[in-house]
Amino acid sequence: MTFDARKANTASASGRQNALFALITLTVVCGAFFAVLNLPQKAAGHDTPLGDRVSSLTIDMPDLPGEAAEAYFIALGKVDPEAQMALSGEIMQAGKLDEAAVTGLVMAHAETVLRDHAGELAQADTKHVDDILDMTRNKLRTASRKRSKWCDAGRYADLADIEFQKPDVFEQTLAEMKAPLNDYSFNVMTGLMIAIEDARTHPVERGEMTRADEAALQGMVMSIMADPDVLPLIVSLQSGGDARKALKGVNVCNLGATAVTAAKTLPQETKGRLLAEAAREMKENGASAFRTGVAF
Repeated sequence: MTFDARKANTASASGRQNALFALITLTVVCGAFFAVLNLPQKAAGHDTPLGDRVSSLTIDMPDLPGEAAEAYFIALGKVDPEAQMALSGEIMQAGKLDEAAVTGLVMAHAETVLRDHAGELAQADTKHVDDILDMTRNKLRTASRKRSKWCDAGRYADLADIEFQKPDVFEQTLAEMKAPLNDYSFNVMTGLMIAIEDARTHPVERGEMTRADEAALQGMVMSIMADPDVLPLIVSLQSGGDARKALKGVNVCNLGATAVTAAKTLPQETKGRLLAEAAREMKENGASAFRTGVAF
């Protein structure tokens, strides 16, 4: 179907909510797939070696869980030096914490940073969105080629069984997933800081979501559902078939890459207005909307 953006009207409130939910769902899906990939990562949009960036710090680097977290801390300082100092102070004041606790502290602080700078994020160039999508897709494809154990959908079905039968094994399995999940979160946050920094010198003004944007999003979802790897799975699950059997042999890394590729095909104008809508939602409601998406 072909759409003429010049004839598009402003989207309805419910349409904007649906569009935002589509973004949240896609982000959660892609993030969840990527989170289980135990692969080295590089923050989106950053090619400078970490050592060179650390040397440019004007305050001491706090004890953070890995290079991805350190890269975020550096990027934060370029956007909001006061927030960077406040975060450093919180970490020092908290005393000795394990990596999970430090990560939780940093992410809670990051939510405040995003809310404070949501207006600037709404004006960011969509090239930064594409950088994050590219990072995600490349890692998913690499994991699939390397036959990562986490690409096997059946593994997630097994988790449902061992959660109550073997809680110790379940906790151990979840622990294996935490590090790459945290690294991915830090890398995305670094990418968002880079986007905000760029928006200050190259802001892009955008209007509200349009009906053409809604149609583009619907087309994206339909293209994902019609994918040869996705359609049989949807049909099987909707018909009440055995979920475990339906998931057997399914490569979730390939499915994730398919979803990201579909998102990449959205018009840049649509991506921009979707980013702006998500930023406005973040400013008004914090991460609550995204937590709803995760819960779903």
